Amino acid sequence: LPQLWTLGYQQCRWSYAPQERVMEIAKAFREKNIPCDTIYLDIDYMDDFRVFTWDKKKFKDPKAFTDELKEMGFKVVTIIDPGVKIDKGYNIYDEGIKNEYFAKDKDGIVYKNRVWPGDSVYPNFMSSKVRSWWAENQKIMIDSGVSGIWNDMNEPASFNGPLPDDVMFDEDGLEVPHKEIHNIYG
Repeated sequence: LPQLWTLGYQQCRWSYAPQERVMEIAKAFREKNIPCDTIYLDIDYMDDFRVFTWDKKKFKDPKAFTDELKEMGFKVVTIIDPGVKIDKGYNIYDEGIKNEYFAKDKDGIVYKNRVWPGDSVYPNFMSSKVRSWWAENQKIMIDSGVSGIWNDMNEPASFNGPLPDDVMFDEDGLEVPHKEIHNIYG
């Protein structure tokens, strides 16, 4: 069964930042006695749209921020987009490249496209190793006090239209083209 807080009113929009704005909204709900269980944070909480990061200028201490919201009776849910920013030095990208965790084109080259972070790559979620790696990285958000994850743009989405049918995903040794798995990627 879902947790009770997931069935109550949840405040979500694109987007709330910096944390002071989020706190204003939370306080307004409580001052006006409007029931609300959850506040969602869209992509603006991230550092340059890098998944599993916080923008430290907008959210100086994410754990203290989420703790304060919890004291007010709110749960925090953050968006996670599977488009990983191509950015050498960004640990999620570097780990994924090193371990060959990203989808490839028909020629075996890591497939890239554009989403919110700009040039991005897509995790090969058909692989059990990639699913475990992605799940382990969720701990970054949970440790910062987040109660839930909003998995978005998992079609996978692209600003350049649908992914080509021949983008390849490796299902633990079995090469599968995108056209066969598009609707199960998410």
